[in-house]
Amino acid sequence: MNVHTALEGPLERLAGVLEGARFERRDGYTFQAFPTFPVRDLNGMWVDSDAAATHIEEARAEAGGIGTPFSIMVREGRSPAVEKAALRLGFQQTLRMPGMAVTPDELREPATPDVEVVRVETADGLAQALAVSAEGFGIPVDLAASVYSLEVAALDGLEYYLARVHGRDVATAAGFTVDESVAIFSVATATDQRGHGYGSAVTVQAVLDGFAAGAGFAALQSSPMGESVYKRLGFREVETYVLYTVSGKS
Repeated sequence: MNVHTALEGPLERLAGVLEGARFERRDGYTFQAFPTFPVRDLNGMWVDSDAAATHIEEARAEAGGIGTPFSIMVREGRSPAVEKAALRLGFQQTLRMPGMAVTPDELREPATPDVEVVRVETADGLAQALAVSAEGFGIPVDLAASVYSLEVAALDGLEYYLARVHGRDVATAAGFTVDESVAIFSVATATDQRGHGYGSAVTVQAVLDGFAAGAGFAALQSSPMGESVYKRLGFREVETYVLYTVSGKS
């Protein structure tokens, strides 16, 4: 069960369709740049080994030339030389995120009888999912709009979902099945609808569909707010990710 590979595979496929995007496996790290999807966590270096320590400055300059944010994503304890070099260069630990996984036998389905979870298959549905996601994450709609296009949604293995209660869109998630795993991304609940299990319901549907498509486990990176929710669904921490950024920059 390799959570890191499960998360990177979908990002590689995403880079194949987003304008100007780059996903390149290099010496000790993966370089990622998504000009049309400039979220902090997905742009920069995803580190595989300490070999990446000597490449931070050149990768940062390359991202600057493209115009994307630059962060360093490491797995805690695996690349101490990278973490030391990042601190020396002025980066700071910004966020710790559990890398979590669940197998079919471990998954626990919540009881949310009032929720209808649907797959998103139209441009209107994608726009609705985008609106819920942007509200839930507290980001501008334009920041994530490129990944809610019909072209992206047509990628093999990618499914978007909306949870609805009494006709209102209350939560959303995406599941991306690649080979033996399904990666769960963009789980968000409308701010005034939290605490009712809607995010859990839409997450579980994405996981179940991934299992039905042949995945042996589901993987995700959890926010601090979502960690307890995922644990109740049976997810367990397999990795601990640490994000380094330069203070004051996204």
